[in-house]
Amino acid sequence: IAVVFTFPLQAFPALEVVTNRRNSKGKSEETESTRLYKRNITASIIVCCLGFLAVLAIDYLGNVVSLLGSLVGIPIALIYPPLIHNKLVKDSSRSTRMMNYCLSIVGVFAAGAASYTTLSSWGEGAEG
Repeated sequence: IAVVFTFPLQAFPALEVVTNRRNSKGKSEETESTRLYKRNITASIIVCCLGFLAVLAIDYLGNVVSLLGSLVGIPIALIYPPLIHNKLVKDSSRSTRMMNYCLSIVGVFAAGAASYTTLSSWGEGAEG
C-alpha cells in the first residue's frame, strides 16, 4: 500500500520534466491556472498509464525494472550529461565536444542493446 500512495512522489522528477517540456510548447498567453490544470491532467494520465502497465506486468517485475533501467537509467548516466555539458560550456574545445557526442552515441547504443536484451528474454522472466 505504501508503494501505491508514494508512487506519485517517486515519479515527481520525471513528471516535472515531461510536464514542463509539454507546457513549454504552449501559448504564452495562457493563465497560470490553465497551465496548472494542464500539468495536473498530464501527470494524472501518466501515473494512471504507469499503474495500468504495472498491473499488466506484475508477473514480469524483474523485466520491467530492467527495461526501465535501460530506457531511463542509461540515458541519465551516459547520454544527458555530455549533452548538457556541451550546452553549458560553450567555449569548450572541439575535441571535448566531439568526445561528449561520442559518449552520448555510446549511451544510445548501450540503451538499445540493454532494451533489446530485456525484450528478447521477456518470456523467460515470468515470476509466477
